[in-house]
Amino acid sequence: MESFLLLLFLLLQPLRLLAASTLGAGTLNAPCGQQNIELQYTALVVVLAVGVNLISAVGRLKLTNIEKVRRYTAEMKAFQSEMRAAIKEGNKQKQEKLKKKQQQMQKMQAEMMTENLKPTLFFALPFFGLYFLMTQFLNGAHVCVLAVAPISIPLIVTSIPILMPYFWWYLISSFAFSTIITRLFGLTFD
Repeated sequence: MESFLLLLFLLLQPLRLLAASTLGAGTLNAPCGQQNIELQYTALVVVLAVGVNLISAVGRLKLTNIEKVRRYTAEMKAFQSEMRAAIKEGNKQKQEKLKKKQQQMQKMQAEMMTENLKPTLFFALPFFGLYFLMTQFLNGAHVCVLAVAPISIPLIVTSIPILMPYFWWYLISSFAFSTIITRLFGLTFD
């Protein structure tokens, strides 16, 4: 893990030096809120979010039994719809029959959670390390703002103009690409 972080740090250094030389030290060292938004940092965070989602998707493909999770998901949905129908109809006999099957469904749900948790446990520490490294890199370059939101985002950004720091820009970028990447790799369970 240390070698991965070191390699990433070394790969990011030329970008940082290039940004410092082309933009001038005055822009990078300006106090927060008084600096220009540096597009290369904005793009770098988007690339990081896409990269993390790609690695996570590949890891999920390799570490998770996708067919088993899909099968269990379909069975759980069928069971839940049967239970709702029995409750809606007031069919006590069917409800009792389904309650006996409920323990089996809970066991299946626990197995599904275990399958989905495998890649999370495997990739969590490297991803946190990468996030911390990127935070240090951006703080070292005195980058406070990475994007300006085109619309108001309640509870996330409250300043006007709506400036987004690293955390929020990374989160939005990650959510934006995670759905696309999940569908590309066929990791949806619906």
